[in-house]
Amino acid sequence: MRTVRAAWVTGGIIALAATGLAPAGPAVAIPATGLDPAPYAEPYCTYLDDNARPVIRDRAPGPPGAVLQVQCLINTYSGAPAPLPLDGNLGLLTRAAIRFVQTCNQVGEPPGVIVGAPTWEALYHPAPNCARSHT
Repeated sequence: MRTVRAAWVTGGIIALAATGLAPAGPAVAIPATGLDPAPYAEPYCTYLDDNARPVIRDRAPGPPGAVLQVQCLINTYSGAPAPLPLDGNLGLLTRAAIRFVQTCNQVGEPPGVIVGAPTWEALYHPAPNCARSHT
């Protein structure tokens, strides 16, 4: 599960640094709102806007970057066994990893939907037993 900590507060801006997920980089700044910062700052998977949650279907893979975002989130946060290539292809490996995320997090989608709102939520905020260990 993603761990986020406040690094410093200055002039109404909270700088966030994700810990233990990737090599250190610049902090991501968001307005100080008093809200959980996780929904606002996704520093590692930036193929889609943080608020975008397009429905991905078999013959309609969503806007450009949607499948790449899914692949990146699976590689970064889920406990899926093997890393996916970041190729934007909704192929067999990506579908198997999506099914892993859905099964582990106990979410389902309506017929014909591969990734919808419940799966996006599980990708961004996996259950603790379904998250990649970043220790």
